[in-house]
Amino acid sequence: MKKLDGKGLALDAAALGILFLLTCLPGPSAKGVLDGLKSCVFQVIPALFPFFVVTGLILESPLAEWLGLALYPVTRLGLGIRQRRATTVLLLCWLGGFAVAASAISRAYRQDVLDCRQAMLLLVCGVGSSPAFVVNTVGLLMLGSAPLGICLLGAMLAANVCTALAFRLMLALRLEKASPAPSGTNAPAAGEAAGLVGSIQNAVHSMLIVCGFVVFFRFLCEAAAQALSLDAAGFYVLCAGLEVTSGCAAGAALSGYAALACCAALSVQSLSVFLQVRALLCPELPLWPLAAARPLHLALSLCFFRLFLHWLPGGADVISTLAPRVICRTRTAPDAALVLFAFCCLVLFRLERSARRMQRGVKQQSRRV
Repeated sequence: MKKLDGKGLALDAAALGILFLLTCLPGPSAKGVLDGLKSCVFQVIPALFPFFVVTGLILESPLAEWLGLALYPVTRLGLGIRQRRATTVLLLCWLGGFAVAASAISRAYRQDVLDCRQAMLLLVCGVGSSPAFVVNTVGLLMLGSAPLGICLLGAMLAANVCTALAFRLMLALRLEKASPAPSGTNAPAAGEAAGLVGSIQNAVHSMLIVCGFVVFFRFLCEAAAQALSLDAAGFYVLCAGLEVTSGCAAGAALSGYAALACCAALSVQSLSVFLQVRALLCPELPLWPLAAARPLHLALSLCFFRLFLHWLPGGADVISTLAPRVICRTRTAPDAALVLFAFCCLVLFRLERSARRMQRGVKQQSRRV
């Protein structure tokens, strides 16, 4: 008879709990699913799908050599990564958020741009919420102040870099630099389609994963909150642990600690984010570095945020008047338009290069004739 381990028992208990919520609370469960679907249609897909496609095209194009050179001091001096393409990977991570970060790091690792140790460092330094979400959704809509959103973004990025530096020292004590240097090629991995076709295929697969997690955890937050009848603080802890958007919305409703609560939720990132990163990350790369770095990241982000608040001109209202159960939604049209513009530029670049090759082939055939 096979013995059940602790992990198996925990999974069985979680499955029974979810079944209980579905059976006893069909109304809140359906509402959570609908909220998740609306969030995917109006927010997640317009913002992330073009970015997934552009990320794949950039990492296979010559742009990857120089697009992120402004971050070269961070990757070379801070993280000890010499490859110039690593700077572009880090830039895409910071611009696109955690889902794009996992996809970009996996793609660079499969292309032999990064070894395992370098990929782990970029995972710690690059995973976080996108600037559009932090500044627009959390800062402007939830907290009512764009400068607060900018302070939150600065605190997250500064904590990312400092946490990655500390993690580099820990890896230096644990791991030897025995792995061969990456070749830095931009060829796709074996079995993957290249160019625009491969980028769109990977983007569709990634979007299905992200939307599945968004819908499931929105349902879980809504149903669990109804079942437990939590107060505002308990509801914030539940949402921040399960789903980052709901956690920020619940934190924004905490009187007197709204901004700090949102900062903590953004730093912790929630179980949904960790599972999405695990699903999008290639199996060869471990997830434990990201999980082990979050306590330090939480402490550093709160310290940096309080420091940046002193630089704000005048006073800032950090108490939101949102109801405790409100989840803000917005269409990120400017961000999506910018990504679509970059996508169109890359497509035109590919088409022009293909046209030149066809013209050369026609000329060579005419010469032979």
